[in-house]
Amino acid sequence: MPFPSGQVAIVGIYLTDQGKLPDRTSDSLCVEAFKGALDDAGLTPGDVDAVSPAGGLMQAGWWAHQLDKTIVMAGSGAMGAAGVTEAAAFINAGLAEVVVLICGQAGSRLGPGSQSAAVTARSPRVSEWNPAPWGMFMSAWYAQMAQRYLHVFGATSEQLAEVSVTFRRHATLNPRSVMGVRGEITVDDVMGSRMIATPLHLLECCLDNDGGYAIVVTSTERARSLKKKPVLVLGGATALWNTPYEEFNDEYWPSPASVTGPKAMAQAGVKHDDFDVLGIYDCFTITVARLMEDLGFCKLGEGADYVGGGRLGLGGEFPTNLDGGLLSHSHNGNPSGLHLIEVVRQLRGEVEPERQVENPKIGFVHGQGAAVLGRHGSCVLAID
Repeated sequence: MPFPSGQVAIVGIYLTDQGKLPDRTSDSLCVEAFKGALDDAGLTPGDVDAVSPAGGLMQAGWWAHQLDKTIVMAGSGAMGAAGVTEAAAFINAGLAEVVVLICGQAGSRLGPGSQSAAVTARSPRVSEWNPAPWGMFMSAWYAQMAQRYLHVFGATSEQLAEVSVTFRRHATLNPRSVMGVRGEITVDDVMGSRMIATPLHLLECCLDNDGGYAIVVTSTERARSLKKKPVLVLGGATALWNTPYEEFNDEYWPSPASVTGPKAMAQAGVKHDDFDVLGIYDCFTITVARLMEDLGFCKLGEGADYVGGGRLGLGGEFPTNLDGGLLSHSHNGNPSGLHLIEVVRQLRGEVEPERQVENPKIGFVHGQGAAVLGRHGSCVLAID
């Protein structure tokens, strides 16, 4: 069955405050985002046929109970492009007409320093493949990929640091970003920040903070009668290649992005040069360089050079992560939807004038998670 290109649209988005939110809970952020996104779309909870929460089956059951017989999509949760792709398939199959993707996190931290990792370390029944007790987690996995990349292709850490510099500049134009208030940074600032896992410095690693968001997806037919101009979903694809942070291939390339990106673009009938704005997953600087290669913007080994020179900056060839991305805007546990929300806002023309791309028509979003070569999703968005 072909992808329902143009037959499904994003009609509502909402972003809660992002940052340290000690007075909030994950549930309260989810509820705020859910209500806010529906209001943005001009819909009510009674209009919702299906929800896709990021909190797993326990949270999914809570939502099903609260909304009374609402279908729960327990797939990608709120994983941005992957979640929207699954929602599009759900709607096209006639299983639902209005789907809401929901994410919220408060009071929980990622990595080996988290409470869950500490509990795991004390447990007598820990799988030998569980990395948390031994300090092996996101930063170390990605550092291994970065180290190998620099060695094989002769790239430099200074080249990767350009990603952090560019996205921080964008964050300073976004009053809602976590790091924008701290001002711009330089390559020297990045290189001078403390080492987290060689060769990745602190300013090359994403944030870890509280926050929530929600995204409303429906049929284009219904979208035409709603509150906001619909953002059409022209193409979408997902891929999952290995288990969450428990295994990895000796070679880090290609990644699932090499499948999802080209497939989504082919479904939409577009080429790279057609894109006016991008949302690219940026958990670490190396991630952006590698994704630009696997998504086909440049060749393998060229990514570290490609992300510099202002190409990804506002006014550049491919303006990317104009909210500041995961490096400087927010990383709220399951953050792929943040990239999608920023691209939707850009296409709608709803961001601050100083960071608005001029008359954008087509955007591309790519998200990933659950391991270096784990779950990937790509989608092509457009506005009439």
